[in-house]
Amino acid sequence: MDLLDQREPAVDVVTRRRAWPVLLTALVLTVLSGLLLPGPAAAEGTSSESTVYANVVTGGDGPRTPDIVSTSANNAVVAWREGLRPGNRDMGYIRYSYTTDGGANWSRPQMLAQETSAFAWHYVILYKTGSELYAFMGRTPIADATEDDGINHDGLPISDTVVKRSTDEGHSWQTYPATFPPDIRNLVFAGRPLKLETGEDAGKHVIPYWASGRENGVLVSSDLKSWVKRGTVGGGLALEAGEPQIAFSQSDTATKDELVMVARSKNAQAVTSTSPDGGRTWNPTSFASDANVPSNNSKVYFTKDSNGRYLAIYNTATDRGVLNYKVKSPGGAWGAGKFFANGTEPEVDSPGTTGEGWDTYAMADEYAPGKFFVVWEYDTSRIKVNRLDISDAP
Repeated sequence: MDLLDQREPAVDVVTRRRAWPVLLTALVLTVLSGLLLPGPAAAEGTSSESTVYANVVTGGDGPRTPDIVSTSANNAVVAWREGLRPGNRDMGYIRYSYTTDGGANWSRPQMLAQETSAFAWHYVILYKTGSELYAFMGRTPIADATEDDGINHDGLPISDTVVKRSTDEGHSWQTYPATFPPDIRNLVFAGRPLKLETGEDAGKHVIPYWASGRENGVLVSSDLKSWVKRGTVGGGLALEAGEPQIAFSQSDTATKDELVMVARSKNAQAVTSTSPDGGRTWNPTSFASDANVPSNNSKVYFTKDSNGRYLAIYNTATDRGVLNYKVKSPGGAWGAGKFFANGTEPEVDSPGTTGEGWDTYAMADEYAPGKFFVVWEYDTSRIKVNRLDISDAP
């Protein structure tokens, strides 16, 4: 099987049981909030933490790699992958839930992409353009003749990319025919697309990807239906670079086609490169480590907000169970990292790990200048959302 090189270790998920509160205060908080476990203390700049979905009994990989997109301060939709069976990782079916009251309440989870006897799903990435929402999903076969039991256990190879569109703010979805370059093996999208405004590809959409051999690059499309490959960034295999994000550059000379790419790496720092022409070429041609953005070999969310500030949400350099964020204003230096989330480690029935209380795989979307909905995975058992306000960041 053609695999991505040196993928992250699997997390063994075992059957969990709910931990009953022992204090009346904790019980009251649990009932009022709808959470199975008490949440962490509020972090600076955050408000309104909520649990979109929780599953502490189903075997398998559990909910993973969530994404969120908003259409207003009150309306947002979250999509995530949910595991199939114990021993599987990086595959499942795709569910979604939406809010109409700013995240206080979430709809009953609905199916965005169902697994079948033939295939399951590896990832989901959401994108908003105009009044329409799009979901990009990678499909993977259930069968694997190279395994003793004949079953695919790690979500690879990716056999197809499927797109769905919503015209009602993510409440319902329909298949949207699209084609992607056939020569990219194991095409994975982990970052949000952008729309270029100048240059040779003005008006086109650009999306970052990674693939076999730790190839990192971008695809472009004028209609979100036919996608073509642009330039790639070297050094990905040596650095184990992946899950790239793109944003418009803060450079003083930047137009709306100068991009910066940020990817996770095997080291404590993320790796970066910049494109002056919408992803056609990259400088440096091979990734360079960025000491300002921690990676901890885990996904980094990276964007530029409407006020021109960079925002990075990341696991700390020493702990994948803690999410921090930091901000860089135009012409300034990166600010200090600030705490975002650190859930408690839950009780389990038997020895083994369930994510050990990790908070990771953050994604976000700006609903007003400098104000974001942020989604992340907690302990492979919950999808959480909080608001983050960086509008007053220096």
